[in-house]
Amino acid sequence: MIRKGYDKDEALLREIKAAGLPVVLYGVGLIADTAREFLKEQGICVASHVIDDKYTDTIALAPGQGRLLSISELQNEYPSYVLLLCFFGGYRDDLAKYHALFPGAVIVDFLSSIYDRGALETLDIDYVNANTNAYSTVCDLLEDPLSKDSMLAYMHAKIYRDARYLFPYVRRPQYFTQDGAGADLKLGRDEIFVNCGAYTGDTIKDFLEVTGGGFRSIYACEPDSENLEKLTECIHNAGIADRTRIVPVCISDKRETVYFLNQGTMLSRKVDEPQPGVVSVQADTLDNILQGLPATMIVMDVEGNELRALQGARTTILTYKPLLAVAAYHKKDDLPLLVQYLKQLVPDYRFYFRVHKPMAIDAVLYASARERGALHPFCAQKKTD
Repeated sequence: MIRKGYDKDEALLREIKAAGLPVVLYGVGLIADTAREFLKEQGICVASHVIDDKYTDTIALAPGQGRLLSISELQNEYPSYVLLLCFFGGYRDDLAKYHALFPGAVIVDFLSSIYDRGALETLDIDYVNANTNAYSTVCDLLEDPLSKDSMLAYMHAKIYRDARYLFPYVRRPQYFTQDGAGADLKLGRDEIFVNCGAYTGDTIKDFLEVTGGGFRSIYACEPDSENLEKLTECIHNAGIADRTRIVPVCISDKRETVYFLNQGTMLSRKVDEPQPGVVSVQADTLDNILQGLPATMIVMDVEGNELRALQGARTTILTYKPLLAVAAYHKKDDLPLLVQYLKQLVPDYRFYFRVHKPMAIDAVLYASARERGALHPFCAQKKTD
């Protein structure tokens, strides 16, 4: 196995163990949770998390996640410690400034090999070599240099288990980036937005910010019962309940009852067999849910079920050719299969690829069949009726 990221982290782990100092994670959330789990597996206990002083009144850790200190409290708690950066910006910034911010930190660094956690399947060089033509076809179909460079960096990061390949290419906000894509990915003020895997409303918040709250309607699809409660609260707090339909189903390629890992996280997903935490939920297709009504943008992050979800939206996609933003990182064959299916379905789709975090998550395939910004033809027609 090629181990660039692992080799870097193994050297860092040896250094941490030799130092014998408390280990502090700077940040909370998915990257910090992943780092804490990884360190536990290596026999290293995290002493605490630290956050900026201004966030101490708004952020709390869940039970079992350890202590949470402000930067001011940390300086008084430990005279010396190891600091690991566990947040989005920390993966790209110069480490020197964190040495200045945390004078007690003997070691300041980040973990590279946790990059691949969060994907359902890994990608190895043998698989890529065996499918060179398929990946070359995808790369040839990508519209802009940033897409091609991002795809190659993503594949290197997956193969070598090393997040550092992605640092120059991470773009925000996820699903709504326009960097390098011209008008293809630009949203209008009359969108009909379908969010498959709406989680707790984080993507909807970004959508509202990008559109300035100007949109026609939202379909928020989320089967996890815990996430659904927070999603409902988010929608009501945003004052958009009158324009939002909450759809508590698993988006797939047919209507059926399925097993679902209901764990109240962004990793909740459809599974094949019963296991602890699994419940039965209703699955359905977007075509059934929309019943012929239009969609102008569809976002899909359904934990490895994206191809089936697209197949279940076939009529909607053929009829309205919505802008698509589809997670393409869960399975090793996601990119070739998703591009192949969509290109055959709508030959004039134009494809873009972006990475939105320096981990094996949030790599997104975009497909646009028209210039964005003007009203969707359906919406323009309705305005003149």
